[in-house]
Amino acid sequence: MLWLIFLAFCMLGTAQHFLFVPLGRPRSLMWLLPVSESPWEHYKLAFWPLGGALVLAGWLAGAPVSGMVCAWFAGAGHGFCTMLGIYYFYRAALGAPRPVLWVDILNFYITMFCGWRVGLRVLAAAPGWAAGLPAGVVLLACALFFSCAAALPPEKYPMFREEKPNGGDQRTGTA
Repeated sequence: MLWLIFLAFCMLGTAQHFLFVPLGRPRSLMWLLPVSESPWEHYKLAFWPLGGALVLAGWLAGAPVSGMVCAWFAGAGHGFCTMLGIYYFYRAALGAPRPVLWVDILNFYITMFCGWRVGLRVLAAAPGWAAGLPAGVVLLACALFFSCAAALPPEKYPMFREEKPNGGDQRTGTA
């Protein structure tokens, strides 16, 4: 059952990637969907589905809420390091001049798998509220960051830049 949950939420994360433009670039969903080709925006593809999968797995197992929150926190934190670590390693350390689609796709599934495994271990440990409360605050801060960052103009700094060859802005559809 756990692997079905994992696979379903991986498919959800994959679908998230392709929804922003076809839905008409809805401002109300900018916190949930990646609004550019920046790897930082693509982290939403792991954060939300991984959290949903771990919460569902915890709920089905009868885990305490604090355990689910800690599992999401640990899985998302590990996922953040994995996703951006792989991306910047192959771009900067290996010198790839532009993103490589198959590497980015593989990166997403590696990120999901590693975050899932870490989250399940934390879920099995059933941490209490002493750990769950600060983890919940950090998760809430991440969600607020996604919401606030989505409202800002696209970043011009190289680390956050749009990775589209034409330099277009996916948020607005303009060049």
